[in-house]
Amino acid sequence: MGQADMQEGRTDADVHVKGESHHEHEAHHHHGHDHASHHHEEPISQEEAVQSLLTLGQVATDAGDFESAVEAFASILKLEPNEAAFYNLGSFHARGLGVRQDFVEAARLFHQAELLGNERAGKLCAKCMFDYLLEGLDQRRPADLYAEMAVFVTRVYPEASDQHKEVNSGLFAVASTLANRGSYAEAAKVFRAAAEFGNDGRAQYYLAVLYNSGVGLQENDLAALYWLDCAVGNGAAELALEDRDGMLAAYRQSLPSNEFQEMMAALADWCENGTPDVPVNPEKAARWRELA
Repeated sequence: MGQADMQEGRTDADVHVKGESHHEHEAHHHHGHDHASHHHEEPISQEEAVQSLLTLGQVATDAGDFESAVEAFASILKLEPNEAAFYNLGSFHARGLGVRQDFVEAARLFHQAELLGNERAGKLCAKCMFDYLLEGLDQRRPADLYAEMAVFVTRVYPEASDQHKEVNSGLFAVASTLANRGSYAEAAKVFRAAAEFGNDGRAQYYLAVLYNSGVGLQENDLAALYWLDCAVGNGAAELALEDRDGMLAAYRQSLPSNEFQEMMAALADWCENGTPDVPVNPEKAARWRELA
């Protein structure tokens, strides 16, 4: 995680520490016999135990003893769901302090803190998703990205009623962020993951826009037409219908009928055999052959 998001050393656990717990000891009684005195401790309450562990975790964090801090905060979660413990453990996992860096586990912990009312934890959960998906992005295929986002959603949002939708939503959020940053080639790969393997209409539309404009991808009008047509049939007609119909109308008007038929036949071949830009899709192959 970036330094702006989680500062070194001190974390939000500070505001949750109300004071150390204490043990009350019974006095030692001597009965005139030469044997060991007996000493009893009154059990402390769960609230006192949690406060004591919060203090211990904070002291260890301030001292840079992150392994002990992790142990203290993890011990709290064995007693109760605790927003401060979830948040601080999320910070440690995101930054690899006291534990191996793990963006998925960090996101899971941040999400639990968010469910307990920590809004900042929700933003950090989203950042962990972004960092997780972008690790080694240049070496990953769209199929890999879809599978990895599915793992992320399963672990972080087990309560989600529609996990397929969550996967597409996560991929779209990452791709949109990349596009807004001007990282169009990376955005195209993530859009493709949602477009092809999630059958997500919005991702299909924006992938078509990139193909049509030649931004982040080599310009390819037929590929753009394919993805626009997919988007129309997958819930994004309000975005894609006008563009798809406009492209088809422009081809019909500007090309001789035999060239238009050849173009549609070529797109049908792509759908039957697959290309780097258009996946195998027998249903779409039949559609383009009808137009040819």
